[in-house]
Amino acid sequence: MLKRYYKFSILIVAYSILILSCQSYKIVDVNSSIIDVDKNILEEEFEEIELSKYRDSISKEMDRVINHCSIAMEVGCPEGLLGNFISDLAILYIRKNFPENEFNPDFCILNNGGFRSMLNKGSITIGDIFQIMPFDNHLLILEIKGEEMNDLIKYIKDKSTTNISRKSGVPLSGIRLKISGDKVSRCMVSNKMYDPLKTYRVLTTNYLASGGDDMVFLKDCKTLFNTKLLLRDVIIRYIEELGKNNIKINAQFDGRVQVFQ
Repeated sequence: MLKRYYKFSILIVAYSILILSCQSYKIVDVNSSIIDVDKNILEEEFEEIELSKYRDSISKEMDRVINHCSIAMEVGCPEGLLGNFISDLAILYIRKNFPENEFNPDFCILNNGGFRSMLNKGSITIGDIFQIMPFDNHLLILEIKGEEMNDLIKYIKDKSTTNISRKSGVPLSGIRLKISGDKVSRCMVSNKMYDPLKTYRVLTTNYLASGGDDMVFLKDCKTLFNTKLLLRDVIIRYIEELGKNNIKINAQFDGRVQVFQ
């Protein structure tokens, strides 16, 4: 701890008139005064901040193991194990933790571009989830119908048939598509055939709801419910909860998006 007394003089300079020209400012009048401050005015006590203890605690939390993964999960097109797993857990978590919510989602849509890393086989740490989802995106439930819903289905079709980058494909849950050539030959939502006249509720992130990743059609959708939960936190909580029940993480392909050329 350091204890110091400060004695100093404060020079107060007041500029009474400033004239602005094209080249410069011109000071035309200056007044000054000196105020003496003695040692009795203030006594401050300072304690050195130990930054190392904060760094160590953060590192310890990031290295904390919350579960184990049975297989390696990556993004993919038209399906990816990582996208299947995260979109499934997102909708399950929201349905479970907001049971009284009248706006419970029918399906979930995310984006592969939002997942910046894979989930490796073996132990899962908090830091692993931060690497996968470094963004502070929170989950929203939107009302979607009519033209916007048709645009979303076309978007999924186009992204699922263009396997040119790791951002191809669309992580989704609660909606299944069969794509034949350049057409969607079957679409099911919540295990029922898609009805273009029906209004649906989609769970997604605020980034996508604002038109991110070219989902501009979602910008016209009404927000029904803001969960105020970060997707990253939902992933961590879900994985950790399973870990406490000795359930390892797993995922599989299930044909939620089928492409026939």
